[in-house]
Amino acid sequence: MPEISKLEPVNLRDVWAHEAHHFTPWLAENIDQLGDAIGLNLKDVTTEKTLGGMGRVDIFARQEETDAIVVIENQIEKSDHGHCLSLIGYAAGAEASILVWIASDFDSYHRTILEWLNESDTINVYAVKVSAYSVKGNYTYKFQTVVAPESPQDSSQSKRKTINTLYAEFYRPLNSSLIEKGFTPISKGGWRGRWRSFQSGLQNVCYATRAEDLKAQVFLSFNGESNQTIFNELKKYQTEIDSKLNGKVIWKEFENGWSRIILKSPYALSIEDSESKLNVTRQWMLESLMLLRNIVQPYLDKFKSE
Repeated sequence: MPEISKLEPVNLRDVWAHEAHHFTPWLAENIDQLGDAIGLNLKDVTTEKTLGGMGRVDIFARQEETDAIVVIENQIEKSDHGHCLSLIGYAAGAEASILVWIASDFDSYHRTILEWLNESDTINVYAVKVSAYSVKGNYTYKFQTVVAPESPQDSSQSKRKTINTLYAEFYRPLNSSLIEKGFTPISKGGWRGRWRSFQSGLQNVCYATRAEDLKAQVFLSFNGESNQTIFNELKKYQTEIDSKLNGKVIWKEFENGWSRIILKSPYALSIEDSESKLNVTRQWMLESLMLLRNIVQPYLDKFKSE
């Protein structure tokens, strides 16, 4: 019978004495092992990459299939606030699509932050726990993924979903349909969660959707007093516009200088409704936002040219 040896846990610093000098280079050389652990094919690996005024990211890479930017922050201690803040800052500086944080263990607080980022439906985030062991005088290691974005297999399983997850699932097919119809999402500074926003061609004027319990609407938003002039110009054509929009229009001005032209859904909405009921609301939003754009956009284009 072959000899079976016991793995003895060891401190990570027994294996990698220095985070930047030892652990980061080793991880870059063994990036395929990390990729296997999180299910990603990684390429173009660079260590200590400078990101302008954002500092230096431990490992910068790209996903093989999509060329998406991957930012990897690694440490050989338990997760801490400094590394968490650095990871988010590096992601912003690199405009990353995928974040990977590696640590000896993860505080529940930091896990919550990473899970929330995944639920926001804007970026894929992984937390990977690394452990080291000694066996007969040699060292070995283990990667364990403790936070990961939801996969299609996960979404088909019965599990508790947060409100952010539900809204992300509601909007995915609607966003795809709107993009197919020529809407361009506002990716930076745009509304998320219960809302989605799309470009109009004018600064701080956007088309948007709102999907809250018992409320579903689409609207054209004018942000700030500088755009109140455009809203007032449109109001000169209010009777004409209302007629083309079947008269079910709300022209609303807010005290903070915002204004909106709103269409409200006739359908009751619960974000936890069946898929068939949610599709009714999605279809109404799609058709109504297209109608709003088709009617109002020529006026906006005219104002822009003038």
